[in-house]
Amino acid sequence: MNSDAYHAFMLDHASGALSNDMALAAELHVLLSETGRTTANIWQSTRDSISAWANETRALEHECLPEALEFARGDFETVPWKKGLSGVHYAKRGRGKGKLMRLDPGQSAPEHSHSALEATVVLEGQFEDGHGVYQRGDLVLGRPGVRHRPAAHGTDMCICYVAQEALSFWRFS
Repeated sequence: MNSDAYHAFMLDHASGALSNDMALAAELHVLLSETGRTTANIWQSTRDSISAWANETRALEHECLPEALEFARGDFETVPWKKGLSGVHYAKRGRGKGKLMRLDPGQSAPEHSHSALEATVVLEGQFEDGHGVYQRGDLVLGRPGVRHRPAAHGTDMCICYVAQEALSFWRFS
């Protein structure tokens, strides 16, 4: 993953600049990954220092935390999965267009790209996309136009949270 893109994403999370779907992806990454927790703490400390320096004492609300905690618990038995045209199962979640994606063992989606930034957080199992293999809690940022082929890695089912956002406000290309 591009380090600049990752830190820009996590800085936007700390500053409250992400949409609800993207904030949920970030919150899941923070809950499930040591790297996410460490990075979030750094950016939140930076935000707090800057706010104190500028005499701003507003506290950032994490509106997505309850939903992120629900996903982190991993109770996907009652999720109303719907099979897409590619055979991959999806379930709408979040306040926006965010969704859960289920890939059964050995299953993959066709190779494709997106016109928007895509944030994928692994909730269960392992995920691969042709660029790497990712574990529970890993955040994968897919830039517009970059081709990938999402697949379950290994012998277990893979469940991810997937959010997309137009790049109009992003500080990286």
